[in-house]
Amino acid sequence: MTPSVRDVLQGCAIALGRPMPPEAGPDYAASRMGMVSMLTMLAAGEAEQCAGAAIRENAAIRAVLDGAAVKYDARLAGRLAAAAAGEDTDLSVPALDGANARLRGLLIELHEAVEAANDAATDAQILALYGRMAQLRRLALPGG
Repeated sequence: MTPSVRDVLQGCAIALGRPMPPEAGPDYAASRMGMVSMLTMLAAGEAEQCAGAAIRENAAIRAVLDGAAVKYDARLAGRLAAAAAGEDTDLSVPALDGANARLRGLLIELHEAVEAANDAATDAQILALYGRMAQLRRLALPGG
């Protein structure tokens, strides 16, 4: 599971709202605050870029699915073509993430078919897409 920004911030709020256990010393308290601080900084970075990254990623996946739709069996090709024809109309983060999860599932299914067919060109295209997707989702640690 990849936690959403909401999940991370709720976890931080819980950590800040709970009293320290009686046996916790100052090192534990400092460590806890450091972890909460780092998580909130990462969540802020993700909140800043997550919608744009998801929109770009969804479009890139749809382009790959569209290009591959004609190469594979009719059942898979139909699903790829339908997904490729879709668009992100609800720009809320949960909706974008839901569409992204469905598109990624199809991309994985396509990649399995590509590998089974020894389709080197499409395989290279998908591997390059994975690299672009990772770059879009990259977060920088505070101070780094």
